[in-house]
Amino acid sequence: MSLDVLLAHGERVVAGGSWVAPLSALMGAFVFGQVLAWTYERTYSGLSYSRGFSHTLVLVCISASILVISMQYSLLAGLGLFGVLSMIRFRTDLKTPRDLVFVMGSACLGVACGVGAILEAFLGTGVFALVSLYLYLGPFGSRTRFDGVLRFQLPSDTDAEPMLTSLMRLHCRRRYLLSTSDVAGGTQREHIYQVKFFDEHDRHDLLEALRRELGALETRLMLQDATSEY
Repeated sequence: MSLDVLLAHGERVVAGGSWVAPLSALMGAFVFGQVLAWTYERTYSGLSYSRGFSHTLVLVCISASILVISMQYSLLAGLGLFGVLSMIRFRTDLKTPRDLVFVMGSACLGVACGVGAILEAFLGTGVFALVSLYLYLGPFGSRTRFDGVLRFQLPSDTDAEPMLTSLMRLHCRRRYLLSTSDVAGGTQREHIYQVKFFDEHDRHDLLEALRRELGALETRLMLQDATSEY
């Protein structure tokens, strides 16, 4: 097939508007996938949140949309995809859900091409790639409610609560007590907080104030990385 024939076919497709329906379906999957991922991020209450999983929810929605569009050409497309994913799942060591959804996206595009849905495969490839770049480069799915986890031990026989509250308010925008427990035979009480500081210098200042004002021991601040929360 020559380039002129391809260009002529592309002009007929654009003029005929047959691209509108599949593109609308893909854009709808993108929007609704984001809503679902945003809901997941807002309602997650564990200690090991993964930004990559939020991205996976969006990309899975787009991949499923590509598959259903392809199945309009042939119901065998769905069965073929399940067979491909089964072989990949049990023969490949995939480390993260995002790895798996890229494999799923690739398989969906291959199925679309196999059943002759070239236009849908073209639009699906573009949307999938652009959304992946948008999710990677943008802030979507990131949680910055806390900077990290603060752990320290205070003497059990002193009432340090008023001073501790004052120091926390002075250096932290937000704080959340995860747990307290007796250690060192009951002579010390360990506190574990999630904290969000006003400024970076507050990290060092708070640790120093805990040691100086309250005699805190084992003061440690574990900062979160870019993709997980404590």
